[in-house]
Amino acid sequence: MAVMKWSEAFPPTATFTEANIPDQSGRVFIITGGTSGCGFELAKAVYNLNGRIYIAGRSQDRVEAAIDKIKSSPAAPHPNVETGKGSLHFLYLDLEDMPTVKSAADEFMGKEERLDVIWHNAGIMGVPDGSKTKQGFETHIGVNAFAPWLFQHFLTPLCLRTAARSEVQPFSTRVIWVSSAGHRGSPQPDGVNWDDVAMHDKKGFMSGVMVKYGQSKAMNVMHAHEFARRYGEKGLLSVSLHPGNLKSNLTRHQSWLFRALTNPLLYDAHHGALTELFAGFADAGQEEGRMVEEGGKNGSFVEPWGRWGTEEGNHVFDGLRERNTGERLWALCEEWLPDEV
Repeated sequence: MAVMKWSEAFPPTATFTEANIPDQSGRVFIITGGTSGCGFELAKAVYNLNGRIYIAGRSQDRVEAAIDKIKSSPAAPHPNVETGKGSLHFLYLDLEDMPTVKSAADEFMGKEERLDVIWHNAGIMGVPDGSKTKQGFETHIGVNAFAPWLFQHFLTPLCLRTAARSEVQPFSTRVIWVSSAGHRGSPQPDGVNWDDVAMHDKKGFMSGVMVKYGQSKAMNVMHAHEFARRYGEKGLLSVSLHPGNLKSNLTRHQSWLFRALTNPLLYDAHHGALTELFAGFADAGQEEGRMVEEGGKNGSFVEPWGRWGTEEGNHVFDGLRERNTGERLWALCEEWLPDEV
């Protein structure tokens, strides 16, 4: 199966934009990796919809610079939302250092009584062979998959309390896992190389780096599906997505030749924010709480620039449906993160 669909490489014009989203006053959000790329554009959009946003990152200077830039930038046109009531806040989180994950969750929950939507947006791609996090995890897996799972682990009780509030609409409390079309390039048959998850013996760009990246993005898809399976009945919606091929810092570890060849195929980061806004706010219909394999949207995959995807024949979704790989990955996370959990 091709890693990327034609409709993902050349998406149709977005039909869901900021103008389709109502005023978000009183609602609270977390965006990881919101200092650049589509995370920045997402934070800007939700701020101008009057949301209370925490941008989670490891550099306070970069987050504060992003906040200043957002506040000084013009808002997208909206037919009936008057801006000016949003707020932006820094939350220290280093996805390469697991102890900071719990600290970030504790700090947030010490300040807020609700969490309406979290976008696990931060990620890395193409780090050199042998790279590891501070706790020794292969960097793609640690940053893109394990740390977001752990962050969500600590925040889930607050998400559940938010969904249970009397004024909260069903399935408006959401957990969004930013994956990639690259998840289709993950190891077969399940998306995870269970016998050697770190794959340190895999070397080179295509056979090593990109397979590790693809596996970490497959894990995002699996986390979204398993989270929906566990918590969908309690009013939470959990989906993964491919934001699109974007001009961003994600390719900073790639060679100049790779960047030169791919740059003409990349879109402005605002397009990716539209994909993430769709996942966070779009009406998923009457069946939104049902699992994707049952005809619903929970646990599903969103494609650029905001379309419910169809994943027939996708080996990652086949594993989820047929072999309970989401539950298996969940157990692996609990096993590999015992000191943190």
